[in-house]
Amino acid sequence: MEISSAHLRYLVTIYEISQTVPDVCSASVANRMGVSKPSVARMLGVLMEKQLIVKKLYGKIYLTDQGFLLARNFDRRVRLLTERIPGMGLELTEEETYTAACAIAAAWLNQNERRKAQK
Repeated sequence: MEISSAHLRYLVTIYEISQTVPDVCSASVANRMGVSKPSVARMLGVLMEKQLIVKKLYGKIYLTDQGFLLARNFDRRVRLLTERIPGMGLELTEEETYTAACAIAAAWLNQNERRKAQK
């Protein structure tokens, strides 16, 4: 299953919110990410199709086991990369470093998924 860095950023946002609040709602995702509620609704639909989240009664959002593992692995990789990218001598802002780390981590995860599918 190919998954974009945008999908993964939404998953990580849901993952991070769920670490402090048991029930995640789309408004809290929108606020955390600085995006509109309709954008969140569209992405949640995609994530539900990919079976990475479930949306329960009253709009509460929960990660599936697969979504949780994917978000956790992506978050760990992004953190590792954001620590290491500055040491490469690139003159990137913090936001550019995060964006680059997300893109690399997404490619890394997708590569691992393709390798698993080939076995």
